[in-house]
Amino acid sequence: MKFGENLQKLRKEKGISQEQLAEQLGVTRQSVSKWESGASYPEMDKIVMLCQYFHCDINVLINKDVSEERQKREASNAFKKFFEGVFLYLRKIVYLFEHLSIKEFLKMAVQVFIIVCVILLLAIPFVMLRDVIVSLFYTGDNIFSHFFHKFWYFIFNLGYIVFAITSFIYIFKIKYLDSVQFVQSNDEVKVNDEEAIDEKEVVNVIEKPVKVSINKSKISEFSIVDFFVKVIVLFFKGFLIIMLFPLLLGFVMTIIGFVLLISIIFRGVFLSGPILLGISIIIFLLILIKVCINFILNLKTKKQLVIIALLSSIALGAIGVGLSIWYFVNLTIINEVPKEFKSSSIEEVYPMDNDLVIYSDWYGNLDFVVDNSMNDKVKVRVDYYPEVADVSIVKNDDGIYLSYDSVRKLDIGKITKVIINDLKDKKVHSYQLDASNMTITTSSKNIEILKDNIN
Repeated sequence: MKFGENLQKLRKEKGISQEQLAEQLGVTRQSVSKWESGASYPEMDKIVMLCQYFHCDINVLINKDVSEERQKREASNAFKKFFEGVFLYLRKIVYLFEHLSIKEFLKMAVQVFIIVCVILLLAIPFVMLRDVIVSLFYTGDNIFSHFFHKFWYFIFNLGYIVFAITSFIYIFKIKYLDSVQFVQSNDEVKVNDEEAIDEKEVVNVIEKPVKVSINKSKISEFSIVDFFVKVIVLFFKGFLIIMLFPLLLGFVMTIIGFVLLISIIFRGVFLSGPILLGISIIIFLLILIKVCINFILNLKTKKQLVIIALLSSIALGAIGVGLSIWYFVNLTIINEVPKEFKSSSIEEVYPMDNDLVIYSDWYGNLDFVVDNSMNDKVKVRVDYYPEVADVSIVKNDDGIYLSYDSVRKLDIGKITKVIINDLKDKKVHSYQLDASNMTITTSSKNIEILKDNIN
């Protein structure tokens, strides 16, 4: 059945009908139809004609998948062409240095030094942009901030290195290497890597006896304006390559959020505003990603499609924001933790000391209660929610210390269920389950001492 499938694929790729193929082979349309369906098989001379017509091998046409073989051949050709191009550029570099005079070489060295300095100076906006983004997402001394800090430093540093190397290679190529041409000894053929009709012709010409033709006037000319325009374009492309990472990350996170919004519909909560807003953000990010990729790869962008998509995204976003505001304005806000979560407490009594300091590694509420009967003692009480925190009070040489650790197994299902039930009832509680309240009970005189020590 491989032959029939391959014949049908090749015919459709060429864009011809069964009748047109039959005319080329001198057979009837019914014969071609039977070949494609596997009902009959052509004679050997017809198979040879098919191979010549579709430019394929007999073994591939009969026994293999022509699409897979073509992809393998294209991949092999691209791989081969890449290494031949690298080899060609290396030979150009060698010939360039061999045929330049000392004066021309020094002039080129000065120009290369200026190019390198400009590329190094472009590290400044990279660093500024990196620090701004890191500071925007800084949420305190926690695991997320540390991970995000290291992640973005790695992305931006890697992005700048790739940008710097690519920019230098590209500028060096168009400025110097493109001026080198390999000329056959009979002076009849001039081949440039970008003007060659076939990659085999490039190899064949280079393998023959050659002499080097260098357009030295192109090397001598140095247009500052053109150079900076190209550098700015390259810098902007490098910036877009770096910005693709947060755009793709934002797109993935928006998809995840959108799926979650869709999933809670089956739980009885329909948030039309956030859903429309999510769709608008997805469209907007898709358009931005497409425009960035097209600009980086020098591809054409359909302006009408982009404008229509952006206007649709803005319209959906405006409707989504309006519906979201209307929905949340009508919610009842309850400034307390839902009753489904029960608080726990620990309490310890310590002897009072004028140097006593009470401190915590977690920011929460600190209250003082006056009890003048406790002149020589201090009672410390901590209220917390065990669903999210493990709390303990420790007495050490520095004072009384509140140790706060997040639980390893957070009951996300219970928290989600409570929030969804609240949304069903059109109300919102305070979900600050990570807040801990510390209450210190002692005499008023001791309270003043403790406050001074804390300050």
